[in-house]
Amino acid sequence: MKQSPFQIKSIGAAIATLSLAGTAQAAGFALLEQNASGAGVAYAGKAAIGEDASAAWFNPASMSRLKERQVVLGGHYIDLNSEFNNEGSTSPAAMPANPGRNVGDFGSEGYIPNFHLVVPFNDKINFGFSVATPFGLKTDYQADWIGRFQGITSDIKSLNINPSLSYKFNEQWSAGVGVSAQKLDAKLSSSTVLGLNTESLTTIAGDGWGYGFNLGVMGQVTPATRVGIAYRSAIEQDLEGNVTFSGPAAATQNSDLSSKIRLPSSLSISSVTELNPKWQLLADATWTEWTTIQKLQFDRVNAGGGAAPIPVQDYEWKNSWRFAVGGIYKYSDTINLKAGLAYDITPVPDERRKVRLPDENRITFAVGSQYQFDKATTFDVAFQYVMPDKAKIDSTEGAGGAQSRILGTAEGDAFILSGQVSYKF
Repeated sequence: MKQSPFQIKSIGAAIATLSLAGTAQAAGFALLEQNASGAGVAYAGKAAIGEDASAAWFNPASMSRLKERQVVLGGHYIDLNSEFNNEGSTSPAAMPANPGRNVGDFGSEGYIPNFHLVVPFNDKINFGFSVATPFGLKTDYQADWIGRFQGITSDIKSLNINPSLSYKFNEQWSAGVGVSAQKLDAKLSSSTVLGLNTESLTTIAGDGWGYGFNLGVMGQVTPATRVGIAYRSAIEQDLEGNVTFSGPAAATQNSDLSSKIRLPSSLSISSVTELNPKWQLLADATWTEWTTIQKLQFDRVNAGGGAAPIPVQDYEWKNSWRFAVGGIYKYSDTINLKAGLAYDITPVPDERRKVRLPDENRITFAVGSQYQFDKATTFDVAFQYVMPDKAKIDSTEGAGGAQSRILGTAEGDAFILSGQVSYKF
């Protein structure tokens, strides 16, 4: 089937809208949910507390606080409730018979598992091993909503394998270092205008591996206060996959694809202060290098002569900060009660906000409890409520008869229930 210039332009623009972005539980599409013990304090103090084997992930230096072998198994259930309220969006001129419904629900449910292990080699050196999911999202609009030409489904998954070592210099100072092998999987869909009142479901799927490192230091700066600093490097992902079209476009437009995505580095500074035998005060400030997300470019591989070129899509994200404070109250010899508050600043400029990531500043409220069942076994449970600001969207994509403008407000919230078991052996 011969493609007209109109069809070629609309297909290329549609592919460009399939971006690696979406609503996650920290700013951008980062995930902090790597343990339940930290969830109860909104991850305040995460680089300094070193209370269980998840220390291997948050700051390898803080593993030096652990004197026995320990394993942590945890999981997090996320319920995202979000919707888009149309305020004057326009669908492509080529689709007068099916402009789409005005409201787009894009909430989803998900589960995040994690695993951590710490093994002391001697009084100075500890080995750690973490399996975590530092990035991810799942948003799913209705297939017939008005913004379907800019995004329908976004499903991003990551898996990070992170061995590490810590070294204890003395009773005050320790350091740690680790390496990461990270897998990223992406599946993204939208609709593509093929002609008058004719559209195709377009799906990009790809995956790849990238490699990085993390390091940290921890110091007991006063008898009551310790401070931790943790750095995690950026990781460049070389994704390989394919783009598929439904219907008549498949014959000429399906092809393999490749893309390079640089996931951001981060730096955390945390403190833990023993106010008295009953109370601990925790704080954290984390900087994330989201300027690595400036544009998204897909390159066709082994495409036929009729395949449309894929335009570059601009994001121009900025670096961002997250601040958290929390407290732990020792209710009894076996029970600790926790609470925390966090504020995330979005990396997304207002003029670059898109339907796949209607990200805004957010506040997180957290509560949790820790129960020591016996000398070897500890249970943690936590609940977080994430409350983002309303996000204004004014996004225009496509060209000619395939151009659409999404104008409106995205709003919603998220509930996160976390649990873990820690076992010394």
